[in-house]
Amino acid sequence: MTRALHHHFLYSRYHSHHHSSVVTEPITSVVHPFAEHILYSFLFAIALLTTLYTRTASIISLAAYITYIDFMNNMGHCNYEFIPKCLFQHFPFLNYIMYTPS
Repeated sequence: MTRALHHHFLYSRYHSHHHSSVVTEPITSVVHPFAEHILYSFLFAIALLTTLYTRTASIISLAAYITYIDFMNNMGHCNYEFIPKCLFQHFPFLNYIMYTPS
């Protein structure tokens, strides 16, 4: 969904508001138009609903998932590299589980 929102058609007409801040801060990660919040909610609900459907959900797993999503999203918008970029070159799978400003 993020890639689609950065397509020139959607970006110029809809998503550019998210990138309008001069310096990004963690709060920037949740500044979206209403429809985008709805789409992200549906997207994040897939994992939660899957665990509920398969009866493997627990309070801890749901809380951990939401905490992880929020933490990674805030970390990616804080303008600070917590993880050195060279680590992603040595361990490419980190690109799929972590989100950084670069």
